[in-house]
Amino acid sequence: MADKGGLLARSEFPLYVVKSLDERHFLVAGGGGAAKTGIANAIEVYEVELQDGKLQAVSICRHDTGSQAIMNGSNVYDGRNHQFAAGLDDECHVYSLKYKVVSPKKKPSEDGNLRKRKGDTSDDTPNSTGKQIMFEIDKIKSTKTDFNKDSSFQKVAQISPKRSLIATGGTDGYLRVWKFPELEKLYEVHGHKNDIDDIDISPQGDKIVTVSRDHCACVWNSKDGSKITNLKWPLQADEHRYRCCRYGLIEGKKDKFNLYTISIPNKRSAQKPLPCFLTMWCSEKFTPKRMVTAGTEVLSCLAVSDDGVYLAVGTISGSVAVYISFSLQKLYYKKEAHSIFVTGVEFMPSSEGTREVTGNQDFTLLSISADNTIRMHQVAARNSYSVLLIVLGALLIVILLFMLLGEYGI
Repeated sequence: MADKGGLLARSEFPLYVVKSLDERHFLVAGGGGAAKTGIANAIEVYEVELQDGKLQAVSICRHDTGSQAIMNGSNVYDGRNHQFAAGLDDECHVYSLKYKVVSPKKKPSEDGNLRKRKGDTSDDTPNSTGKQIMFEIDKIKSTKTDFNKDSSFQKVAQISPKRSLIATGGTDGYLRVWKFPELEKLYEVHGHKNDIDDIDISPQGDKIVTVSRDHCACVWNSKDGSKITNLKWPLQADEHRYRCCRYGLIEGKKDKFNLYTISIPNKRSAQKPLPCFLTMWCSEKFTPKRMVTAGTEVLSCLAVSDDGVYLAVGTISGSVAVYISFSLQKLYYKKEAHSIFVTGVEFMPSSEGTREVTGNQDFTLLSISADNTIRMHQVAARNSYSVLLIVLGALLIVILLFMLLGEYGI
C-alpha cells in the first residue's frame, strides 16, 4: 500500500476548495478573507510531478481574488477550457481557465496570473527541454446569489454536467438556478427553512438535489423548480441532518447512477457521540438502497470518483476515509491526516494518464484543509494477475493428478 496521506504541497493560505482539472493538474482556492492579516485570497493551480522519486505538487499559476476568499465552487471542462464557479461571500464569480503552452524561459513570474515554479532558481534560463502547460485565469462574470437580511452567504454552487445551468444555495434557504455562464437568473425556490449546505445536479441534468440544515433533502425538477420528492431518512429524523449529496456512476454501467448522502448528528455529545451515516439511494425512486455507519467523527465533505467505484469523506477532526461504492465498505482510513477539519476531498481522474503520473494505484485522492496543506491518498492497485495465476496453478495440479492416476492405472 502506498504512503497514506503523504504531504503533496503546502499553500500560503487556508484552503476551502479543491478541483481536479486533468490527469496532472488541479486547482485549490481559499484565503484569509477580508481581515487585513496579509493572508492572500486566491485561486492556485498545481501540477503533480515526480521529483527525486517522490510525488509533489508544484504551483504553476495563481489568481488573486482581492479581499474575498473563495469558500465553495464547481468546475466543468468544455473540451477546450475549464470554467470555475466560485462562492465569494454572498456572490458567485465565474472564472475561465485557459490552457497556455509557454517556453520555460518566457514564463512570467510576477503578473498575478502566471508564476514561476516554486523552487525554480534558473531565472530566464530554461531548466528543461520542451514546453510548459500553464493556465490563464480570468473572471468573466459575477452576481449576488444570497439575500439573507442578517448574514447573506453563498454556501454552494453546482454547474450542470451539460454546462447550461448553475444552481446556488446559501443562508436564506433559496435554491436559485441561473443560466451558465451568463449568470442570468432563471428561477428561484424558497425550498428550505434554513441554510442550504449542498447541491448536486443529476448527470442527465433534469433533477437538482438540495440538502439543508432544516434536516430535509429535496429533489427538484431542474426545468422549472417544481418539487419532485423528499428523501425519506430511514432513522429518527430529529437526531441527524443531511450534510452532503453526490451522484455517482454505478460501476460497469454507462448511464445508471446512484445518489449518495452523508448524515451527521444534529447535536454533538462528547459523552455519547452518535454515529454519522453514509447512504446510497436509488436515483430513480429515491429510496435508500444501503446505509452504513461511518464512525463518530463528524463528516465534513464527500466526493465520488469519476468511474463511480469509490467514495471519499473528510471529517472535522482532520481524518480521511475511502469507501467502495457498491458495498459501502471502508477501504482506506487515515486518522487526522490534517491538523484541523477537512474542507475538501477530490479524486484525480481514473485514467491511464493519471496512473502514468501518480503510479499504478486503485485511486488517487486529494484532501485539503484550513491548515494550508494538500495531501495525497492512494491505495496500490490489486495485482490483476494473482487470481489468474491461482486458477492456472489449480488447473495444473488437476492435470498432473490425472496424469499420475493414469500412469498407475487408477
